[in-house]
Amino acid sequence: MDSAQTAGIIIVGDEILTGMIQDTNTHFMTGELWSRGIVVRRVSVIPDIIDEIAREVRDFSLKYNFVFTSGGIGPTHDDVTIEGVSLAFGVRPVVSDMLKRMLEHKYKILTPAQLKMAEVPEGAELLDDGGMIFPLVKFRNVFIFPGIPELLRKKFHAIEGRFIGPKIFLRKIYFDESESILAPHLSEIVGLKNGVKVGSYPVVDNPEYKVMVTLESTDNEALDVSVQLLLGKVPGEKIVRVISSD
Repeated sequence: MDSAQTAGIIIVGDEILTGMIQDTNTHFMTGELWSRGIVVRRVSVIPDIIDEIAREVRDFSLKYNFVFTSGGIGPTHDDVTIEGVSLAFGVRPVVSDMLKRMLEHKYKILTPAQLKMAEVPEGAELLDDGGMIFPLVKFRNVFIFPGIPELLRKKFHAIEGRFIGPKIFLRKIYFDESESILAPHLSEIVGLKNGVKVGSYPVVDNPEYKVMVTLESTDNEALDVSVQLLLGKVPGEKIVRVISSD
């Protein structure tokens, strides 16, 4: 799927690395992006350390069309994502007049901690595509999301129209056959090098099927060729069902 737009996701937070909080944002964003033709190439979970955030953001920004960060943009001492993104691109964190006014409207007189929530990398863009209560900060190709899942989802849906890549076609084939038997046939499809991505997912103690195979591509014709090739290699009684998600 060489024509696909790519993305990288950076999850920031010591609480994820220690297991105190379960990361659900990755599952949400990868699914939403895939459905819009954006292929996530890498997910990184890193601590609340400015230098590490900067290194990861800089690297992701060069490699992928879109970069999404989650977490580290609140009022506390360990909310350092804005500083990390700023360092990544050699700019200063500055107070946004717009965000400051919005916070003053809510809190009246701002404490230093509250004022911190108005900081953005110098030159950042504020996105408010869908009437968000608080705009989303974007710097170059980096979208800076909150870590709270409910807020992240609302903000993502508000700007999801910005993330559109070529349509990805998907087939799921369920087999009552062992993965080791299917493996040579899957390798043959991969060897075609026609842009079809193949995945194989065995299950245990499932009375209906033993393996789910996925084939996906931005080229529907190439996908059909690969699917028919695979189905032709396996006895019909071993094929449980085929599901198409177009």
